[in-house]
Amino acid sequence: MIRTRLAWAMVPLFLMATAIMAEEKEKAKTDKLHPLARAMMRIERFRGALEQLDLSAEQKETLKKIHEELGPKMKAIFDKLREVLSEEQRHAAEEARNAAKAAGKKGRAMFEAIEAAVKLTDAQKEQLAKFAPELVAVHKEAAQKVMGVLTPEQQSKLKEKLHPAGKKEHKHETTQRK
Repeated sequence: MIRTRLAWAMVPLFLMATAIMAEEKEKAKTDKLHPLARAMMRIERFRGALEQLDLSAEQKETLKKIHEELGPKMKAIFDKLREVLSEEQRHAAEEARNAAKAAGKKGRAMFEAIEAAVKLTDAQKEQLAKFAPELVAVHKEAAQKVMGVLTPEQQSKLKEKLHPAGKKEHKHETTQRK
C-alpha cells in the first residue's frame, strides 16, 4: 500500500522531469543552428509569409522600392559572408541548398543541411557570427518599413503566419515586441 502511494506520488515528478528534458532538448535543437543561419531562416520565413499576402499593385510597387533601397545593404553583408567561405564551401552550400529544395526541405531542415555541407571551421563560425546582428538589423529595418505599407488586416495576417497559434515564439522576438 505504501509502495503504491509512493509510486503515485512519483508520477508528477516523472512528468515534470520529462517536460523539462523535452524543453531542454528543444532548446538544444534551437541552439544547434549557427546564429547567422537562424537570422537567414527568420528572413526567409518573413519573405515567404509576405508572398502569401494579397497585395495591391501600389503596395507591390512600394515594396519594390524598399527592396531597392535595402537590397544593397543586404548584398554588402552577403558579399562579406562569401569572403569568409572558400570556393569549395560556397559550392557545397549551393549544392546542399538545391538538394534540400528538391527534397522539399524548408526552414530549419534546409539550413541544417546547408550548415552540415559547408563544414565551417571554428574560426569561420566566429567570423560569421559577427555578421548575424548586422543582418538582423537590416531585416528589422526592412520589416518595419514593410509593416508600414500593409493594412491592419494584412499586418495581422502576416503576424499570424509568422507566429502560428500553438507555436512558441522565439525569446528574442518576444522581447522585441514588449
